[in-house]
Parts: sequence; structure tokens; C-alpha cells
Amino acid sequence: MQSDIIIAPAFFATFGWVAYTISSNIRRAHASRAVADLHSKLLDKCAASQDLIAYMESAAGRKFLESAGMEAAQPWSRILNAMQAGFVLGLVGAAELIVRALDPNPDATEFLLITGAVALAVGVGFLLSAATSFMLSKSWGLLTPSELRK
Repeated sequence: MQSDIIIAPAFFATFGWVAYTISSNIRRAHASRAVADLHSKLLDKCAASQDLIAYMESAAGRKFLESAGMEAAQPWSRILNAMQAGFVLGLVGAAELIVRALDPNPDATEFLLITGAVALAVGVGFLLSAATSFMLSKSWGLLTPSELRK
């Protein structure tokens, strides 16, 4: 009975986190698609190359170019997201393994062992991915502001 008190909130919290992650990725994809459509329509409006050059030299044109490369210009955002997911999943997996050791019910023990090990492994994978991304981004100079790289 006591394991139900722990398992039910953990299940709903995990489900909520997965739903949030999926919905935020869908929202981001729709926003990126809308910006890409807007950019392509804007470029189609520029009939002559002189119009395009004049637009790109304006403040709005510079913002246009910056927004097109925003994902590549901010690698720390992806690194921090991977670290967050790694810590959360790693702690969930470790908590399930700790609860498994305290619960005498063999059915719950088996479930907690499997889900805890999987969550812990995925969490450690996210953390290794974040560390690798950080080291590569740092060695490639992506973590410095673009003005300093020139």
C-alpha cells in the first residue's frame, strides 16, 4: 500500500513531464515553420537584387539574418536542456532504485528495478551528451559571442 503512495505521483509526474516536452517541441516546430514561411515570402517579395541588398543592410534585415541562425548561435540552450533532462531522469531512476530496496513487495520490486535502471541509464546518457556537446562547442569556439570570434 505504501508503494502506491510513491508510485502514483511519480507516474503522473513522469507523464506530465513527457506531455510537456512533446507539446513544447511541437510548439517550437510550428513556430520555426511559421518563421521559415515568413522569411521565404519576404525573400520572394524582393524582385531585384538591389532591393534585397538594401533590405539586408537595414536593421530589420540584420534581425532577419540573426533569427535565421538563432539555433546555431545559442548552443548553450541545447546543452542546458540536456543537462536538465539528465538530472531529472537520473534522480528519478535513483529514487526508484532506492524505493525498490525499501519495498518488500516482489512485483513492485521488479517494476522499480526495470524502470529505475532505464531512467537512470537515460539520465546518464543525457548528461554524457551534454558534457560532450559542451566540450565540442567550447573547442569549436561556439560558446563565445559572435563579436569576439571575428
